[in-house]
Amino acid sequence: MDKKKKREEILIRIACLIISFGLWIYIYSVENPIKTNKLSNVPVQILNSDVLANSKLTILPGQNFTVTLSLEGPASEVYAAKPEQFKVELDLGVYAVKKGENKIPVNILQHPPNVNVKNEGLMVKVILDDLIEKSVPIKLDADTSTKTGFYSFDPIVKPTNALVSGPAQYVDSVKWVLAKGSFKNADSDISLTLPLKAVDEAFRDVLEVKVNPTNADVIIPVKKAKTVDINVKTKGTLNKGFLLKSIDAIPIKIDIAGDDATVRNINSIDTEPIDLSLINSSKEVAVKLVVPKNVTLVNSKDIINVKINVETIVQKTISRTIALTNLNEQLKAVLDKDKISIVIQGPESLINDLKEEDLIPTIDLSGQVEGEFNLAPKIKAKEGVTIISFTPEKIKVTISKK
Repeated sequence: MDKKKKREEILIRIACLIISFGLWIYIYSVENPIKTNKLSNVPVQILNSDVLANSKLTILPGQNFTVTLSLEGPASEVYAAKPEQFKVELDLGVYAVKKGENKIPVNILQHPPNVNVKNEGLMVKVILDDLIEKSVPIKLDADTSTKTGFYSFDPIVKPTNALVSGPAQYVDSVKWVLAKGSFKNADSDISLTLPLKAVDEAFRDVLEVKVNPTNADVIIPVKKAKTVDINVKTKGTLNKGFLLKSIDAIPIKIDIAGDDATVRNINSIDTEPIDLSLINSSKEVAVKLVVPKNVTLVNSKDIINVKINVETIVQKTISRTIALTNLNEQLKAVLDKDKISIVIQGPESLINDLKEEDLIPTIDLSGQVEGEFNLAPKIKAKEGVTIISFTPEKIKVTISKK
């Protein structure tokens, strides 16, 4: 019984809905009463915006030029109206405008038949800014690479600057005009034509401005590269009393680049000669490299440092005990003096560090028999030490049986 009752209720509701829908169709199709309605987001077409340039003004980007229209007419047409059925225009060439906010009347030139637009004195807000232009440096953002054994040099960008124009607040934010591109595995000069875009200091795009020209030509020279030695050249001699211990370039090698035929036969780069007669202490001196014609240094300047290490030559008198060698075992020898005084010369550090075993005076008694002899000692010195003299030059040696 309950189920039957529920079915009846559902049928009654459906019937009411059908009757209501039919009544609505009748009213709007047959009676079609006059109604009013508001239509939003109707686009406004801007005319003669180019005349603003004569006053050094421009439309600030990002504005939404639309209006809301009050419509009146048959209900079936008022409620069915769409924004694209209307033509609304705003003519900037007719009114005097200024920087900042301007309220300018619009003209409604087209609307659906039987639909009236009830708006009177309808205006649209247009915000203008100063139209300015400035020259901005072109910055290259090129992702390039060369083949092994080749090197790319500083790019040549033409032009070097571009003109950026548009609303002042956007033009003022432009820091560079960016030319961005890439080229991989180059073994010859890279030639690119890259589009230009305006960016701010954080390299964010500034899309609201115009850039002229729109492209830049970029040439990146690519040359054969090679690592060669640095050859330190000298002239003259050190002053008396000095010894040249070492002379070294810093760095000892350098990278060069140029045409293959040029760099193939170059194995070293000379320095300009260093005058040793002017050197009287250990030091580093700056020296210019002699770079051959058509050769370029890679990531280096043509001036390097040369480390010169010199040492003072000194003389010193020392005393040493004489050693006897090769004496017959059945004999004994007595010296009238067992020490001699030796004058030596050499680098100061070497002389100061001499040990007993580095300087040994000896007398060779091989083949000697009993008797008295005046014999000259022989002195064995460490390499680098020069014997200037020694006293006495001869030693009296008395040889007898044990």
